[in-house]
Amino acid sequence: MRGLFASLMSACLVVVSLGKVQAHDVLKTPENCIKAAVVLPLLGGPGDSPIIPVKVNGLDAAMYVSPMFGHVMVHDSGKLWFPLGADMPLKAQNGAVTLTSRTLLDDVQIGPMDLGEMRANLLDGQAERHVGSRPLIGMLGLESEIFSGTDILFDVPNGKLAFLKFRTDKACKDAAHRLMGAQANVVELRRGALIAVRANARSQEMVLDPDLSETVLPTSWGDGLNLTSDDIRHEPIVTTQYVGVSVGHQYVLNVLDIGGYNPGPLNVLFQSDISTAALGGDVFRKAAVLLDRDAGQAFFLPETENTPRPTLHFHFDESRLGHTTVTQKTGRIETGVK
Repeated sequence: MRGLFASLMSACLVVVSLGKVQAHDVLKTPENCIKAAVVLPLLGGPGDSPIIPVKVNGLDAAMYVSPMFGHVMVHDSGKLWFPLGADMPLKAQNGAVTLTSRTLLDDVQIGPMDLGEMRANLLDGQAERHVGSRPLIGMLGLESEIFSGTDILFDVPNGKLAFLKFRTDKACKDAAHRLMGAQANVVELRRGALIAVRANARSQEMVLDPDLSETVLPTSWGDGLNLTSDDIRHEPIVTTQYVGVSVGHQYVLNVLDIGGYNPGPLNVLFQSDISTAALGGDVFRKAAVLLDRDAGQAFFLPETENTPRPTLHFHFDESRLGHTTVTQKTGRIETGVK
């Protein structure tokens, strides 16, 4: 994968449009099938949610990114404060609801991309965490319309993230395949961040959410894995902080087939109050993942960790509980309630 990013970085300077973005420092592959790319460092370590540097209203900041979220969400932080608008409830993965306020970011820049003004949801409280000198102010939901038509390459093992636009002419119809190489496994990408996987020979749908520290499964998946409710109840108890606390059970899943790719043993969490399974950061730590949303494909290229940065244990909306028999994990605000 170092060769992949070397190919991106070897490109010439051109001016193209990424949606509303005017990018003056963009890149092309030698095959000339990527008409725009912006490569960014991931600021956390391998065990953190993907975090990228941004500039908001002229000030340096950092934000989480995930293809699962359909909103941009921010906290106030020091000199970065945002106007209060109308109330808007958001629903967490476990169905709990939190109240946010609509707001507007005057100007957002991601590397050389100037996104201009951006609508967002303002969360209660001040941002409490920093990555270096940058306040970690919130979440850039990559499923929001701001990023429509833009493909995303997560390379957590090598600490990189890229925003890409592939050319759509006939000569470039297999550009994503060429970029990721013959070792990559391909699976259909549906409705933004949804893929089909096979667990114990049964096809199941999962969303992609690298913000979660571990893969999460509804308890209803137990039948397909030949597990009874008693089997699951005897597994170690783990709590997850979404808006409220969800109690689940940890289980080692040895085989998960993602378009022919098996990430190996995963400590998945069974939770009774969720309805959708989520492929978490534990899988993104083992592979580079390209979401070619225009073609409706997700690519998984097995990778070995190659970043010296320490894990900071940063996840969106994370909190921890002190209990001798309960291990606190992470959660997230997911979708808007209409």
